Parts: sequence; C-alpha cells; structure tokens
Amino acid sequence: MIRLGENIKKYRQQKDMTQTQLASVFNVSEQAVSRWENGNTYPDISLLPAIADYFGISIDELMGMENYKDERETDKLISLVKDNERKGLIRENVRLLLDASVRYPKNYVILSYLVGQLVFEQCETEAENRANNEKAVEIADRIINECTDRNIWNYTINEKIIALTNLGRSEEAIRIANEQPNIWETREVRLSNLYSGDELISCCKNNLKQYAVLMYWTILKLADLDFLNEKLSISERINISKKALDVLELVFEDNFGIASRNAAQMNRFIAAMYALEENTASTLEHLEKAAEYAIKYDTMPETVTLTSVLLSGSEDRRSTITKNFTGNECTELYKRLSQERYNFVRNDKRFKAIEKQLEKYIIVE
Repeated sequence: MIRLGENIKKYRQQKDMTQTQLASVFNVSEQAVSRWENGNTYPDISLLPAIADYFGISIDELMGMENYKDERETDKLISLVKDNERKGLIRENVRLLLDASVRYPKNYVILSYLVGQLVFEQCETEAENRANNEKAVEIADRIINECTDRNIWNYTINEKIIALTNLGRSEEAIRIANEQPNIWETREVRLSNLYSGDELISCCKNNLKQYAVLMYWTILKLADLDFLNEKLSISERINISKKALDVLELVFEDNFGIASRNAAQMNRFIAAMYALEENTASTLEHLEKAAEYAIKYDTMPETVTLTSVLLSGSEDRRSTITKNFTGNECTELYKRLSQERYNFVRNDKRFKAIEKQLEKYIIVE
C-alpha cells in the first residue's frame, strides 16, 4: 500500500518543518503540500527523488513500499510456517524463523511465531529442549516489553508460561498465569453474550468445540495417567478417563472431526490401563476404538461437516491441524502395540486384526 502522503507528513514533522517551509524547498504552494499529505494528489514523479534525498531516505521508504515488502515477506514466511506445522516440520520452522528474526528484529509477528515454535519443537535431547525454552523466554520478554499489538502480546504471554513450566520455573509461571483473565472474561464468553441470530449460533458452536476439548484435557489431568497421585487406583483412573470420552460424545456424538484425535488417544490410554490388569475384553475393545478414530483422523478430508445435534452444520478444516512430529496417529498407535503390556493379547485374532488394519496407514519415518 502506498503511504506517500502519510510519509511526507511524518518526515516533515520529524524535521520540525511547517507545510509552508517544505513548499518553499520544492517551489510549490502550501496547498500542494497539504493535498500531498491528505492523499488528494501526489507530487510530480520527477520530484520524488529530490523529496526522498531531502529527507535522507530511499524512494521505497518515501512511498511506504519498504513496509509493504516486509509485510509481503512476512505473509509468505508465515504461510510456509503454517504448512510445515501441518506436516510436523517444526525444526525447519525454527530455522526459518531464526533467520528471519535477524533480518526483521522488530517484526513481532515473526518473533511471536518463533517463540511458539521453540516451545512446540520436540528435540532429541533434554539439553536442546532446555535451550529452546530459554531462548523462547528471552524473545518473549522482548515482545512483552516492546510490542503494542494486544493479540501478539497475549499469545506471547501464554507461550512464555509454557516455556517457564518446561524449564521448571513453575512459581514464575503460576504468578504470570494468575495475572491473566479468568474464563468468564474471555472473548468467547463475551461474544456469546453480545451476538444474536446466525452470529450467535456460529459463536456458540465454535465455543462448544473448544469447551469440549478443554474439558477433555482437564479430565485427562484428573485421571493422573503419569501415576503421580498414589491415592488413585487403576480402576479410578479408567473411570475418570471414560468421562472425557463422555464429554466428546455428548458434544460431537459419532462425528468427531478434528477431535477424532482426542478420541483415539483417550481410548489408547484406557486400553493401556486395562492391559495393566490383563483385562482382555476391555483392552481389545478400546484398542479397536483407538484404531477406528486414529484412522478417521488420519484420513480426514479437507473439510468435515459436523452432524451432532449441538454442532450441526459446523465445519472442521484439516488445514487447522498442527503437530510437532512427522508421523500420524495410526503410526503412534501401531508403535504402542509393541509394548510388553500387550503380550497377553498379542496372539489374539482381534489384536492381530488391529495391527493389520493400522499397517495400511502407518508412515515410515
């Protein structure tokens, strides 16, 4: 976008000049300068090199094309980053964004994406993970101290909290988290109280999808699948985990869309716990469901129209999926089936059928 008028005014004011004084320099009327700055007319093309030289800038800078080029480069880079996210190429994104951050050290869009990718990347060693998170905190602090864009600022705060947690700096992370708005003050809640008609329906459906997945993750934490809470029995963990599936089924019914991944993972978790008890029937039942939803997720078309009572007509798009690994859900489930916990059902026909079914979709890395 050409910003010639805005820039003439900006650079004139930086020189502490009046329109009359600038008009005198270029032998034009004060009204001509006023029209330039208001965008009603442009200076004669032959004057542009002289005006740029007088202000000590390039013609591109005078025209506002410098920022335009930066914006185009940023858009192109972020488009590539998002495409890599869908493919799980996070390390490549970190490399691209680090290079770009050197060229554009004040571009907070690029810097905020870099923070997110540094936190998201799964490194091969703990030392690399730590270095990534330390770098993320360092860049996040720059953004928080300098950036005035509220959306970028909020996103960066959240990524900083994750990075601090990953670094074991929990007290600092908790302090910052406690300073953030509560759930009732979020955009989703506010807009659902302001919209009406079709906008309200669309807002509520989108909110429900997010709330369902949020409840899923909250219940997952209560299930304590890392076995840190010695008070919980395996049976209690299984029962809590099943509640997460109940939430998904309530909202999505049997058409989960992107949430098929959550359904696949939870059934895999439940199967793993039943395997600890060597419960053959329940282990196989949930492995079969895990495979079913993993396949649905991995073979999902670009657009899925949801059909549940609550979400009817709402769409999920494959292009919004991001991951920090290059495999897929079927590959992950297939790998887990090799664990010793499943030895007691390994020769079962149903178990072999699950393996055979998944083999059609696994990705060899």
